[in-house]
Amino acid sequence: MWKGKLYFKKIRDIFFPLVCAGCGKQINTNSLFCVECQESIQVITLPFCQICGRPFPLKYTSTHVCGGCLKNPPFFKAARSVFIYTEPIKRSIIQFKFKGNTALANDLAKMLLFHLQDFLGQIKPETVIPVPLHLKRLRERGYNQCVLLAQIIAKYLKIPCEKMVLKKVKPTLPQVGLSQAQRHKNVKGSFAVIHPQLVKGKRILLIDDVFTTGSTVNECAKVLHKAGASGVWVATLSRTTDVS
Repeated sequence: MWKGKLYFKKIRDIFFPLVCAGCGKQINTNSLFCVECQESIQVITLPFCQICGRPFPLKYTSTHVCGGCLKNPPFFKAARSVFIYTEPIKRSIIQFKFKGNTALANDLAKMLLFHLQDFLGQIKPETVIPVPLHLKRLRERGYNQCVLLAQIIAKYLKIPCEKMVLKKVKPTLPQVGLSQAQRHKNVKGSFAVIHPQLVKGKRILLIDDVFTTGSTVNECAKVLHKAGASGVWVATLSRTTDVS
């Protein structure tokens, strides 16, 4: 390593030490998580629902469509998440989403791209769209974490990121703590497509951070479908256990 760079790295490590995004412990590598946290991460693997991506108990040996998707088919073609929303992923997403730690965007987006590369290769999206925040919430937070993820993903896939196409036109309550029925009612009618010509006939990759019941991404997919999108697929960093 060039001496100047090595010196800069030593100074940086003194004043801005690298810390684990999961537990906050100081680490000496460029990894996002320490060894202990890496071992605690739960990556979603088969078997899971072919549509919403909900993991099935290990007693199932193959993928199939879950009862929820059979009863109420979503407007999106399929959804996939990388991790179960437990520690240390949960803490890293909270830091990224609510604590202003936007530096995590690059590593989190790369993890999504790595684990979902087969899914993305199969669907061949033409446009990436992030789930939007209402203007009031955006002003409070100062940024939309989904936009940061979507921009990195779109750059890697070499396709457009249309961050102004989908708009949240109605403020909603935080989804945390709401039942599935309450979540669905909470987001109903809260999204609109502003520039339909940018989605008409396009295969859309919709980006969100956490998939819980799917109410938010399904409402987004609904308006994108009505605006003429040929299909909407969803990719999220993580998903929670089911909410009744």
